[in-house]
Amino acid sequence: MGFRPSPNGTYGSKQPANKGIEGLVGRWLVRLARRRRRSVARNGVLALTTVGARTGLQRTSPVGYFVDGDGWIIWATAAGAKNHPAWYFNLAADRDSAVIEVAGRRIPVTATQLDAGAADAKMAALLATSNAVMRRRFAGYRAATDRVIPVIRLSPRVDAPP
Repeated sequence: MGFRPSPNGTYGSKQPANKGIEGLVGRWLVRLARRRRRSVARNGVLALTTVGARTGLQRTSPVGYFVDGDGWIIWATAAGAKNHPAWYFNLAADRDSAVIEVAGRRIPVTATQLDAGAADAKMAALLATSNAVMRRRFAGYRAATDRVIPVIRLSPRVDAPP
């Protein structure tokens, strides 16, 4: 069982594609997140594997993140596009089927969407501690679209084998 996805927007920038140079960069970022080096974990990219809501196939996407206690915070910006990224709908359909890979570790997770107030507070706190480039990028994503950018907390699944 998942959570109720928030609605798409009415305008926004072009969503990154999984072909051409954007596809190459996406696949490179997934490989980078899967490496064991500790420096990769500090770069803020993890590999998120979800099960397709319609197809049932596994899909892996590079996603920016912040560490939040024993979990991770991710946001479905889609680079400011009017529609949410596909992985967001996959998480909404089945929040317990996701697996992340970060710094060489594969971790089964449960996804929880933060409500609007908690999401704004969490992102303000996390962006206050991040660098200026990250703050400008996130502000640009918010300004590019009228949709609410979902903030999701990934927590390690307790029932998953180690």
